[in-house]
Amino acid sequence: MGLIGTACIAGMALLLLIVHAAIVRLALRMFEYTPPLNADLSAADDRAERFEILTGDNIRLSACLFRPAAQPPRGLVVFSHELGADKWSAMSYCEALYRAGFNVLAFDFRSHGESDGVPGYSPIHWLTTGEVQDLQSVLSYVDSRPDLRDLPLGLFGISRGAGTSLVVAAQSPRVRCVCSDSAYTTRSMTRLYARRWMTLFVPAWAAERIPSWHIDMTITVAWWISQLKRHCRYVPVESYLPQLKGLPVSLISGKRDTYVHPDIAKSVFERIGGDQSTLWIVPGAKHNQARHVATAEYDERLVKFFDQACKPAVETTDAAQPALEEVRDVV
Repeated sequence: MGLIGTACIAGMALLLLIVHAAIVRLALRMFEYTPPLNADLSAADDRAERFEILTGDNIRLSACLFRPAAQPPRGLVVFSHELGADKWSAMSYCEALYRAGFNVLAFDFRSHGESDGVPGYSPIHWLTTGEVQDLQSVLSYVDSRPDLRDLPLGLFGISRGAGTSLVVAAQSPRVRCVCSDSAYTTRSMTRLYARRWMTLFVPAWAAERIPSWHIDMTITVAWWISQLKRHCRYVPVESYLPQLKGLPVSLISGKRDTYVHPDIAKSVFERIGGDQSTLWIVPGAKHNQARHVATAEYDERLVKFFDQACKPAVETTDAAQPALEEVRDVV
């Protein structure tokens, strides 16, 4: 091969490298684009006991406990808020649980509300090891309190907080059940975004011919660049879902959710598998809006789910078949 041939090959390789760098840059913009999720913000609630929790990496979390006064608690539900919200949003979702006699513990994730911020870290919609550590630290705090540690424990999360709850439930034998409203996984969401955004930069006929492996590879590069840029480590939620098989899991999704498409909720449900998980897709509901659209049914389902999951084992009946029938009705 002569000098001209070598130069041509080198030029083509350089051109491909430049093109791929441009594609990765676009993918990074897509990966870090945070949709306007319109987090539910609420005023402070005088019913709650306030306290602080220290994480394993010395982050101070602001937390609160709603404790029904009229009866002994039926269990403890730890609530994880969505991106941009704080602990006071808990009662926007958990009021029925509180009225039914459950203790509700809510907290501000790091860099949210009254909790400490982390230098160099600006939270976006992707779940990181920091949020997982926050919830794990909350559960350690629960185990340190004699008035809480013996209560049946369930987790309840919204959007990114739902993903956090699913991951921690998979890691914690102490957790009896988990309810997830508008949860999503990183791979499913990024693939969805990639297919949506691709036609903004390339013709539709070309976008259809780009193989999935190439999209996944580009997203993975963007994933690692974003981690370095934001000083964090993202959590692949999907890899934890099979560990939830056999645990009662209630998944909720809005049929009109344009951010987390119902197909993503179905993929979460399928990855968990087993006969203890259910999926309710709420007609007319957008992202995180299921309770606003179907308040009475939402509250009834929520209380029933945690009540059944938190009962002593001797009182629990085999409800596997009804759960599966419910899924067929609502999916």
